[in-house]
Amino acid sequence: MNAPAALDAIAGPSTRRIAVRVTPDAERQIRAGHPWLFDASIVHLGHEGAAGDLAVVFDRDRQFLAIGLYDPASPIRVRILHQGRPAAIDDAWFDARIGEAIAARDTLAADPDTDAYRLVHGENDGLPGLVVDRYGDHLVVELFTPAWFPHLRAVLASLQRRCTPAQVVLRLGGIVRRGDTHGLADGDVLVGSADPLVTFRENGLRFEADLARGQKTGHFLDQRDNRAEVRARVAGAEVLDVFSCTGGFSVHAAAGGALSVESVDQS
Repeated sequence: MNAPAALDAIAGPSTRRIAVRVTPDAERQIRAGHPWLFDASIVHLGHEGAAGDLAVVFDRDRQFLAIGLYDPASPIRVRILHQGRPAAIDDAWFDARIGEAIAARDTLAADPDTDAYRLVHGENDGLPGLVVDRYGDHLVVELFTPAWFPHLRAVLASLQRRCTPAQVVLRLGGIVRRGDTHGLADGDVLVGSADPLVTFRENGLRFEADLARGQKTGHFLDQRDNRAEVRARVAGAEVLDVFSCTGGFSVHAAAGGALSVESVDQS
């Protein structure tokens, strides 16, 4: 089954709810904004559920506390999406949250020297277990829990509407790859062409990444500022880069006027 067909076979957003009660300590942590609920913190479960079901967490007074994505196979049993007052978790909710994440990167989007950056930061954007990286007009969606599979179509619909990507590639965390992937595979192209090799700009320098087979989503985008810092410090130096991967630090060092750059990587 090809990737788009497999995606069509996945059920839409789950409407199944699981009532969950937790320890007093877990209540305090959730109210403080912690995005994870561990299995050991659950004192009562209404019924066993499937990955992606919506877990409704109640406090000791049986009042609504939070709602999140349920994962029966993970010690992180619930990834909290929303806490406080009750809210409907549906396509519109996912679209709004993704829109907020994209808007928070407006300054990056306006930078003419960089067109690759993290668009959705998982827990930091209230979407725990979900990462979206941008490489020019290409997107990579990475899942760190199978609980996102039932909601993947809603995520894709939002990204297509807001970003009109030429391509969307799916990456699966190691634990996710070893479980039920609903017919999808790490590196599947969900939208657009099947050529995952793309070029992009970072701090005015040009790079190439393999979005389907490279490490993580193809390039360690979270090290962008550190690479710029290295570039500013190495003029006249001899540089050894022992975690070269796609050459991010090496290329920045060369651009910064290093006398020599030695690049080493295990792969």
